[in-house]
Amino acid sequence: MKFRLVCVVGLTSVLAACAPATGYGTIVADSTAAPVPTTTAPPPPREVPAETHTGKGDGEFAVTWPADQLGFFTFDCPKCRDNVMIDTDGGEFGLVNAIGAYKGTSWLNTYPDEPTTKITVRADAAWTATIADRRSLPVASPGKEVSGKGDAVLQVPEGVTTLAFTAKTRGNVGLWVMSPTVRDLLVNEIGNLSRTVRVVGPALVRVEGYETSWTITPS
Repeated sequence: MKFRLVCVVGLTSVLAACAPATGYGTIVADSTAAPVPTTTAPPPPREVPAETHTGKGDGEFAVTWPADQLGFFTFDCPKCRDNVMIDTDGGEFGLVNAIGAYKGTSWLNTYPDEPTTKITVRADAAWTATIADRRSLPVASPGKEVSGKGDAVLQVPEGVTTLAFTAKTRGNVGLWVMSPTVRDLLVNEIGNLSRTVRVVGPALVRVEGYETSWTITPS
């Protein structure tokens, strides 16, 4: 073993002695090369004044909501009788697809590269559309049941790990969760149901189902 080690060292010394005087050394970065872009974390939520739009029947309006901030879109058309459809030019292209009187809340700007700048309304009566920040959302506190009807978004605080979710409906019902680390569709079924799902706060949960009466109990 010692003989082999001496040979290797000797060979290394010979190669070093035979190496050319130039062609080896420190690699120097090209000062003319374009800088490598760095990614930055999304800006933290901040307080943004709510914006409100009104109309009657089909219509379209531009929004002033900041592109880098989550928004929560509430649409109210108490006298609608036919189809109610809301589309955007952002990532959430289909916010509402309902029939008859409608009031519900969804979220906007959950896709940073596809912010909403324009909203298109299809309705047959007078309506009000509001975009607000998370201060407008109800909080689902641990051990306290929250109930509602229709589309909704709720805040789930830190310390919550599960949600008991019940729904009564003849149609489809969905339950989404969104946090800094996860975005997932937890429930997607038709008809009445009772489920316990894992949701780790802080997070947002969204109920989809304009005909649905529901309860959420965090623990």
